Amino acid sequence: MRARTRRLRTTRIARLFLFLCLLPGSRGTRVAAQDTSARTLSLAEALALAEASSPTYRQADNDVSLNGVEMRATWLESLLPNADLTLFSTGFTGNRTLRATDDFGNPVERPESDWVYFSSTQQGLNLSWTLRGTSLFTTFRGQKLTNLGRVVARDRTLATVRIAVRRRYMAALREQALMRAEQGFVEARRLDLEVAQRLFSLAMKTRVDVLNAELDVQQQELALRQQESAFERAKLALRTELGDESLVSFDLQEVPLSVFDPGVLDGDRLVRTALEENPGLEESRIRVDAAQVGVSEARASWWPVLQMGMNVSRTAQTRGRDALFDVSFDEGLESRFIIQLAFPLFNDFFRNRQEDRRASVALDNRMEEDRAMRLRTRETVRSALLELSNQYRTLQLAERSAEIAAEALRLAREEYRIGTRTFAELRLSFDQDAATRRQVIQAQYDFVDAFLSLEEAVGVAVAVPGPDDEGR
Repeated sequence: MRARTRRLRTTRIARLFLFLCLLPGSRGTRVAAQDTSARTLSLAEALALAEASSPTYRQADNDVSLNGVEMRATWLESLLPNADLTLFSTGFTGNRTLRATDDFGNPVERPESDWVYFSSTQQGLNLSWTLRGTSLFTTFRGQKLTNLGRVVARDRTLATVRIAVRRRYMAALREQALMRAEQGFVEARRLDLEVAQRLFSLAMKTRVDVLNAELDVQQQELALRQQESAFERAKLALRTELGDESLVSFDLQEVPLSVFDPGVLDGDRLVRTALEENPGLEESRIRVDAAQVGVSEARASWWPVLQMGMNVSRTAQTRGRDALFDVSFDEGLESRFIIQLAFPLFNDFFRNRQEDRRASVALDNRMEEDRAMRLRTRETVRSALLELSNQYRTLQLAERSAEIAAEALRLAREEYRIGTRTFAELRLSFDQDAATRRQVIQAQYDFVDAFLSLEEAVGVAVAVPGPDDEGR
């Protein structure tokens, strides 16, 4: 009677809750409307949003916008002469000389010591151009390497952002899959509760089994609530990675998990691909080339210097104040042209040798850094491939364990119904089944994360050969 009364009370409460949810303007209706209005975000859309809104990538893209400006400035500064234009320079001076010199250079008293005033006004244009050895070509080469380094850095940043977005997206899908698994566990716990109540009503089980089943339902609902919170945190992390502030509420589109045998991948080919196309190694090669440019710049101090200059000026100068602010251009123009070739063989000889040696050492260090990075890249690629194989084996073991646990749970439930197994033993079988299912989900997404680590180590997308591909 107590069990029947409790079931009737539960049924009435459920009907009342359903009625309230169906009322116009009720909270349940509003929540459902909000859920249906949420945007469904696919992985391709997430990658596009990250490329458009990621602060890290936008900074790298802003740096690339300097390439055109700096290249034009390099052309103008290297090919055009330096110009110095004096539009207006006027002055007024006065002096008083008390002593003079005679014809033999002896100082004598000057008979007249009045003040003498002069005024002058000058305009002029001065053009100069300097070339030291191969400095012109070295400057252009250095600027090209700088521009190329920015482009490669942008590509590397984009690849890093895309990997990070894919990781965040798959992590959110993992939490969503775990949440759905927890929802299934709640329903399964409730079924076990109904079985325990039915057996108790038939006097086949005690009240303790019913209480333990109710406790399991409550604990499972708590686990579901915690998993829902983990899923929301994963979505927040994904939104932060995307950098789009307008993306408030969204759902995730399912992505088929690509699980394959890593044995189809050729480790040697992956290493060669990484050594050729990895953006980090490309940046290292650019740094080596920039160090070679530094050596050329240091050795340019031994080259001859060619200087050319031309000066055109006009000067008005008179005694008194007549030439002050004189812009009449009554005087003729003065012009001068100079070509000078200098050989600075012994100018700062020891300092130049020191700078030359420093540049050579810097080049050697950059080459060693590049070699060390290549060694690390080989190690990282092969380690990532080993980890991928390990995750694949782990997934296989987890799937087999899940099959065994599911079969054990099915048999345990049948034995509990016929009274040959206790509820504690049924609970143990259920916990083992739930744990193995969680392990399968975790292993699936760990395999995907290991594959992303392999692509990150290689630096480009890794094509998975199919059964008819033969790896070509």
